[in-house]
Amino acid sequence: MKTVELGRGNRRPRQESENDNLFGWTVFILLMCGFAVACWIGTFYVFTHPEEPFNYQILAKLKRLDPPKRFELTAAPVGEFLTADKLLAKFGAMTAGQLDEESKNLLRSYIRNYDHQVSKIPYVTGKFTVLDSHPMDPGKFLDSGFAVLAQSVEVPTIYVEHLFPAAPEHLAAMQRTLTTGLGIELRRSYDLSAVIHIQNLGDGRLLFTCVPLLYGPYGTTQTGSGFQLDPPRNVNVKAGLPSIQQMQIRDAVQRFAQLGLVAGSQETASTDNKSRPDLVGSEPSPRVERAIAVNGPTKPNLAQTETAPAKTGSRGVAAAESPTPAQSATPLTGVASQPLQPFLTASPAPATTGRVGAWQMYHPSQMPRGRLLGVDETSGLVDKGVGNETIYLRGDFVVTAARDNRAILRARQSLTDRLLNRGNARIIVEYPRGVPAPREGESFQRAAERPFQIVDVRKGADGQINLYVREITVEH
Repeated sequence: MKTVELGRGNRRPRQESENDNLFGWTVFILLMCGFAVACWIGTFYVFTHPEEPFNYQILAKLKRLDPPKRFELTAAPVGEFLTADKLLAKFGAMTAGQLDEESKNLLRSYIRNYDHQVSKIPYVTGKFTVLDSHPMDPGKFLDSGFAVLAQSVEVPTIYVEHLFPAAPEHLAAMQRTLTTGLGIELRRSYDLSAVIHIQNLGDGRLLFTCVPLLYGPYGTTQTGSGFQLDPPRNVNVKAGLPSIQQMQIRDAVQRFAQLGLVAGSQETASTDNKSRPDLVGSEPSPRVERAIAVNGPTKPNLAQTETAPAKTGSRGVAAAESPTPAQSATPLTGVASQPLQPFLTASPAPATTGRVGAWQMYHPSQMPRGRLLGVDETSGLVDKGVGNETIYLRGDFVVTAARDNRAILRARQSLTDRLLNRGNARIIVEYPRGVPAPREGESFQRAAERPFQIVDVRKGADGQINLYVREITVEH
């Protein structure tokens, strides 16, 4: 009996030891499974978020990222063209967190060369004035080129940090060309300046960092000097964006104000705009040149879903205020019978989306140079469009409806014009804050000294031509 009991007593510690080993191996296997899952998730995050500096460094060492490439105009990423007022309307109401998330998405798309891009890319268009420029170096986002800080001519609260990547041999020409006061005209036909970062500068100001995806040649309109852009060999994500620091931006704005060249000033800015050179892009290659028509750019692949730069948010105006055929044939000597309420309800204020007075005003005869047209000369703009061209409207007008900061005008016509149906366009005028709209039934004349600026021309389903214009001058 003692022998049996001793044998049983010796088996019990051995079974407990085996159970302990089994539990330890189970824990170890579970930890390894968790580690494998974490590695899989981490690898997925690294590949899907190359905009993070750590992830970018890993992918660059593994050679899993292609350098930024030069796009063809007809094969560029699908996007929307946004002028300064549309940039303000789309991004002005976003919080800091929303802007940060949007910036990450934009930078991620740029690093990936817009591969498998689903959403539309925002392209900046419009006229800007250079406040300052800074050379790039390996410690910046780009290793070679220039970063230009520019301010919108139309909406002074919109700033652009335009990155110009170029080979070292072009830096001297860029430094001579990209000087303070230079005008930059970003056009959808040649530039394709894609936004890759958005920064809130405070006080309602926004800074948009953009890069031209065509990397073509740029030159000035007067001196003829210019330079050639090239895609960057690599980008330094760790340096961050914007490349120009906020303190440098503040100093540049103050220096520019001291020179009397502030885009918001009325007399000096308009006078300078007449004589200063502008920086414009050119066709990057002969193949792109064949894709551009003589009288205007052929719409590229991305233009099928684009938002034209000067076409405002007034599409509903024509349908809501369209007169009947009887109204169109009636001499315009009184107030139109069509009420203005549906017209105002159906469409927001053109180009401002509720923000009144978000464009520059000038004294008479001091607005920038542009074409001056009569109402009967604007029919050719229906198919061609306004684009970034500065076009003014003159003529004798009668107010057919008015409310708040908008009015509808008709041109005063002679009997011959009415019989031939010439110049019978509807003119929708928007007035800035502080400038009262004329009263219904009032008539007045606008000549070359105080024209309206045409921002859009559209033809309704009934054949009615609608001119969307702005009041841009103030009386002495």
